Amino acid sequence: MSLKKVFPYSLIAMCLVVFAGALKVEFEKNDRPLAIVKRFKPNVDVENKSADRSKRLDLDTDKGEQLFDGDTLRTDSEGYALVVFMDKSIAKVKPQSLLIVRGESERTSKRSNTRIDLSLGEIFLNVEPQGNNDFEVSTSRSLASVKGTQFGSNSDGYVWVKEGQVDVTALQSGETVSLFEKMYAQVNEDGNEIESGTLSDDDIIDLDDGYDELDEDLIKKQIKFRFKDANGQIREITIDYYEKGN
Repeated sequence: MSLKKVFPYSLIAMCLVVFAGALKVEFEKNDRPLAIVKRFKPNVDVENKSADRSKRLDLDTDKGEQLFDGDTLRTDSEGYALVVFMDKSIAKVKPQSLLIVRGESERTSKRSNTRIDLSLGEIFLNVEPQGNNDFEVSTSRSLASVKGTQFGSNSDGYVWVKEGQVDVTALQSGETVSLFEKMYAQVNEDGNEIESGTLSDDDIIDLDDGYDELDEDLIKKQIKFRFKDANGQIREITIDYYEKGN
């Protein structure tokens, strides 16, 4: 067979291999959730980007609803949600909030990055120490970068820290301030300037109000996830969560 005849078949074979590899990468990327909705009440909606579907979570059947890259979670005027990420960080979501979960994890290492795009409402996060990983909360005005802390954020660019450190950046100007325990930052509407200062104990109590809606009378439980890594090895992740007792 001449070289001219062999080359097209070789090219087709190479394209098929590349295409199959792309499918495998896409499958592995979507196979592992970024977070799970462990508790919620009463009305919370989830939109799954990859499946192009949305649904209202049911208290009886949808405990542990998985959230993947690009998925949206929305609470109504009375809704609360507790979201647990794969690194065991926790986000508490207040009523009338809308957030999009984004991120990825490298299967050959423990490197990962997570971002919450907060379009509406308020959240409070207890972020586990991140090491070399990235955990961010973004709004139309601000970007909050954390390495392990307890802090709150709303969609109007207000960030407050209960414990730890958060670096807040104004998106338009690039100005950045570091917040520590009992500090706040407010990015203006244009995303150009940041006002920061300290908070009193009463301020912290007021800001913390409502986030305990899903914390009362809870029993500690665990859920395990199994998945294959890039080498075909089975890996397992255990996540602690809490449910009300009978």
